[in-house]
Amino acid sequence: MNGTIRIAGAHDHGDGHPEIVKTECKATCKLNEGIYTITYVDEDNITHFLEIGEGTINMKQTGQVTSDMRFKLGEVWSTPYSTPFGIMNMTVITKNLMIELSNKRIAAHVHYELQMDGDKISDSKVRISYNFEV
Repeated sequence: MNGTIRIAGAHDHGDGHPEIVKTECKATCKLNEGIYTITYVDEDNITHFLEIGEGTINMKQTGQVTSDMRFKLGEVWSTPYSTPFGIMNMTVITKNLMIELSNKRIAAHVHYELQMDGDKISDSKVRISYNFEV
């Protein structure tokens, strides 16, 4: 199922000037056993995979930067974060998560704290919207 993904994020690094990130791309979506997998390639040629199910979101990316983030209320997720400059330990602490699934659209809002090597680097809010083509 083809569609368009829109992702908007605000990442507060504690300096009073949140970093705003917006992405809009053509994407594909597959449904398997209640999990929607959305795949897209961004302008930096990084491939992204979003797995969205009831109560969880997994965000993976491969390319020059490789990461695997999992959002689930009450869960702390730790994983390696691979960059051209080396590997860091990344921790995601989900503070709020909302997912809406329908046959026309998938929408999600996530609020989380991001840590690198044990140090808090941002308090982030991300909105994800995937609209199926008709």
